[in-house]
Amino acid sequence: MRREAVVLPVSALCVALISLGACHAPAPRVAGSPVAACPRDARPDASGRCACDPGDVPVLGACIPPPVADGYCGPASHAEASGACVFPVCAGNEAVDVDSGCIPLGSLLHGGPGACGAGASLILEERRSVCIPVDAACPRGTHDEGPACIHPPACPPGTLATSGSCRPVVLRGEGGSRLVDLGAWAAIVLGLDGGAGSADLCRPLQARPLALELGPTDRLALRLRIALSAPGNDITRISAAVHVTSPGAAHPLPPGAATLAERAVAGLLEPLRGLGGETTATRVDLEVRCEVGLPPVPAPH
Repeated sequence: MRREAVVLPVSALCVALISLGACHAPAPRVAGSPVAACPRDARPDASGRCACDPGDVPVLGACIPPPVADGYCGPASHAEASGACVFPVCAGNEAVDVDSGCIPLGSLLHGGPGACGAGASLILEERRSVCIPVDAACPRGTHDEGPACIHPPACPPGTLATSGSCRPVVLRGEGGSRLVDLGAWAAIVLGLDGGAGSADLCRPLQARPLALELGPTDRLALRLRIALSAPGNDITRISAAVHVTSPGAAHPLPPGAATLAERAVAGLLEPLRGLGGETTATRVDLEVRCEVGLPPVPAPH
């Protein structure tokens, strides 16, 4: 599946070869440069925008089966037909646990906080109540907005939301082939190299302070080194090597930290594979950070 020559978009070159801090916005498209294309299992609709085939769910620019979309959302939530991740509606004698979904209230363990302060939400982890940042208590693909978790307007399949616009990550290659801009995908979905990780990447870690052995006031800065590899430029064979550290931490990371980081990345790779086609680069390496734990309380004036 390897091509002899492909014109790489600027974003792919920036992520794969140099620091993203040196990247600039791409120039307007000129004749012969790559153009946007629909991902696998999507077709242009009457308006010319890509739309998923019936039965598939739009997630991260891809059109994927509902069970795969549920895997992206995580164990405590599921994907609606629109692609939005939502928590289940539990029975009156149940509550949502981030690891198990709906669980009986009678099975909750004692010892957690009864309420959280400003900027924090009370959730259940391992059947115990814990406080985490408000936005981290929302499902993937959503953000906190007052009392609700809001799913922003969706971009068409083949594109990803960034800086208020929809950035094409699926391009039309030579002979009508489908190319996935792996560098642009990584920068948007995982985070800019050397910067903060994306909400989709960090949220599964932020929602599990007990698994990271954090106390109520503990805060941890995690660094995730992620190497994406696409043998033969085949997006369906994409894999990721994930290494997590916490420089300067007072104690070694618990064994569960590596597992959490690997699962967080794995939940994002299935939609990536669902784009179909070939990649613009066989490998992309980046390092991002995730801040876990509640932010410090401002000192009174």
